[in-house]
Amino acid sequence: MKKKRLLYTALSIIFGAGLIFSAVLSMQHWKNAAFDTIEISFQHPDNQALVVRPEVLPLIDAFLSAQPDSSALKTPIFLLETSLEALPYVADAQVYWNLNQSLVVNVVSKQAKAKVFMNDEPFLLTEAHELLPAPRQTPLDLPIITGVKDSANAARAGLLLDEVIASPAFTFDGLAQMEVNASYVVLIPQGYAHHITANIGNELAGDLRKLSAFYAAKPTQELEEIKSIDLRYKNQVVSKTR
Repeated sequence: MKKKRLLYTALSIIFGAGLIFSAVLSMQHWKNAAFDTIEISFQHPDNQALVVRPEVLPLIDAFLSAQPDSSALKTPIFLLETSLEALPYVADAQVYWNLNQSLVVNVVSKQAKAKVFMNDEPFLLTEAHELLPAPRQTPLDLPIITGVKDSANAARAGLLLDEVIASPAFTFDGLAQMEVNASYVVLIPQGYAHHITANIGNELAGDLRKLSAFYAAKPTQELEEIKSIDLRYKNQVVSKTR
């Protein structure tokens, strides 16, 4: 019995020493681990490539070059996430170490809903109604908004655009341009050479229903001959031909 107790004690000591030794080796291994490769991926909602590789790579290189220690565990990668998310077209960034000596960077770009021209300068209005300078290297097929004077006006115009697109008269691809004024809005549809004037406010939904019914009642040939449509009159649609 005494010999068995001594054997169990010896085995416990050996097992415990083995665990401690393994833990020390593991800590030493991860302490010395460094990034060998960088894996970068981009997610572009609606294929809008607003964030491009040349904008992200210099920021990552500068961050890693500024780290005094090459140890992966000691690198404050959360700071790199913060820096990436500060880029104008980045909606979200995830940076992590995949334990395979690779730094993984996943960047999600913001989504634009319209182009805005303000003071003859191009901007993008995002889905979050944020106004950003338009990137010159990225062509986007989006509705154009004019008539806004500042970012607050642009945000309100974005809400107005949502109402127009949600109406039975238009789809997102069916609106080419929207000009916003104090009491009315001018809409230019894709594929037609006429413009549409409608009220702003509670009357807009009714105006767009009238427009939908007007479109449904007119053959394509007649619509192509129309120069302008005015929906601001009660229970009427006033149109002019060329």
